[in-house]
Amino acid sequence: MWLLVFAMLVFRFGHGLYFPFSSIYFHNVLGIPLSLVGVGLAVFAGSSVVSGLVAGPITDRYGRKPTMLVALSGSAASFLGFALVDGFAGYLAVSAAHGLLGWSMFEASRNAMVADVTQPGARSRAYGLVRVGGNVGWAAGPMSAGLISAAANGSAGVYPKLFVGTSVLTALVALALAATVRESLPSRQEGGPGGKDGRRLREAFADGPFVLLLGVGVLLYYVFTQDWQALPIYAKNFVGVPDGQIGLFLGANGLMVILFQLPVSYLIDRGSKVTALLAGAVLFALSSATLLLTESFLGILISFVLFFTLAEMVLEVAGASLAAELAPVRLRGTYLALFGACFGAACGVSPIVGGSLLQAEMPDVIWKIQLVAAGLAAAGLVTLAFLRNRPGKKG
Repeated sequence: MWLLVFAMLVFRFGHGLYFPFSSIYFHNVLGIPLSLVGVGLAVFAGSSVVSGLVAGPITDRYGRKPTMLVALSGSAASFLGFALVDGFAGYLAVSAAHGLLGWSMFEASRNAMVADVTQPGARSRAYGLVRVGGNVGWAAGPMSAGLISAAANGSAGVYPKLFVGTSVLTALVALALAATVRESLPSRQEGGPGGKDGRRLREAFADGPFVLLLGVGVLLYYVFTQDWQALPIYAKNFVGVPDGQIGLFLGANGLMVILFQLPVSYLIDRGSKVTALLAGAVLFALSSATLLLTESFLGILISFVLFFTLAEMVLEVAGASLAAELAPVRLRGTYLALFGACFGAACGVSPIVGGSLLQAEMPDVIWKIQLVAAGLAAAGLVTLAFLRNRPGKKG
């Protein structure tokens, strides 16, 4: 667990150097239209979904550690590729590679390893602890990127250097885990070589409550992924927020997680994961409503740092915990990878919608659609609670 906490700290610091200003760089510097930036993110998302479908059965068959190392190596290579692209074609190709061998595969194997080494009653806190480690890095990453960008007076050349830094840090994480972490796969007897990956997926998709959880996950991750991509551009191009302050509110998200993720995770462990996710849906709705009602840096700060961050803390912990709880042990990696693929599925839609609406100067429509998504997720969670509490089902 502590090795994973350390790995997430460095890994997320590197990501914090890349993600806050990636869309700004590709649009404002390389001249890629926002709608096409959204297409690249959609390609990344689509390949992430494919990666999730493949990574889960692979982790259940061959182990968590080798899958994790392949993912980290691919991620390091793709971040370097982002620093070298000079147009839409290169951006699109690297986005596809980053989705196939990158974040999604790493999250699937990491989440499975966390579930392997913890008891159900402490699993939310375990996921929360790993997230705290990641957000220590994430708090420092965007603020560092913002300060570096401000020191460079917005020079276009600073962004690729930040992307190279992300690549180097990701490679260092891979080397550290290769040397230190132990394999945690519960059993190598079930699902050994024999081409049973398709059967694992069929079993997971035949589980009605789990499939409903996947639908809820896509809706909630739609809001999650769209805000992370749309808000920096919205803040800069519509509200006039400078780069340094963009890094500030993104970094404050990480600081909030550091301070409150473990208490939130403790409460989730003591109660229903479904109820926790329902609270998260309400918080996402409040975040979107705040953006509808105000056009100011203060409004963005309240929406993102308060409501959105609390919703994110619930989603990232309760979602994975519930997926692990629903999964048979021999399919744990498959279930967690499929839940992780909800991120990719949502990201396949949300950046295109957000980018197109920002291009059309209609940001209010973005927040209205998010309100609908949060409401549909809440309805799905009420249905899931009913299904799980029927006679003969676990509460």
